[in-house]
Amino acid sequence: MIHVPAPDPFTVFGLPKSMDLDERAIEQRYLKLSRECHPDLHRSQETGDCIAVLQRAAEINDAWKLLRDPWLRAKALLELASPGVLERNKKLDPMFLADALELAEEVAFADRTATDKLRPRLERALADDLQALRTAMDGGDFDAAARRFHASHYHRKALRDLDAKS
Repeated sequence: MIHVPAPDPFTVFGLPKSMDLDERAIEQRYLKLSRECHPDLHRSQETGDCIAVLQRAAEINDAWKLLRDPWLRAKALLELASPGVLERNKKLDPMFLADALELAEEVAFADRTATDKLRPRLERALADDLQALRTAMDGGDFDAAARRFHASHYHRKALRDLDAKS
């Protein structure tokens, strides 16, 4: 089977390669592009043309999924800027991992009172992760950005686990 790389989501949407995209602008662009590829507008076309329209619609939907989520957007930007950077930077600091394990245990054993205190802490940690990732990317330090991306996984998971308890 031949692997065909996915198109660059920023190019699909005609947007700049940036973390700082306006969510409304992304949504408006998605709606405009998806209307252009709507099957009802292309009913009279040949089979080959219909396939091309469906492929374009799939590209638009895939790009939409990536661009609307800041973490997936960061992942795409990192790989576009420095292919393989995420794979090269999977290994995290042991002290961070110990703290992440401790946090996961706090979440696992949290009662209602602890849950209310943990949520703002996790949300702050995620905001810090995203800001540090942006700063590293803006400074061209894609390795540091990739490590922060991987570290954020632990905070995102802890928040999902906390939400599951509610």
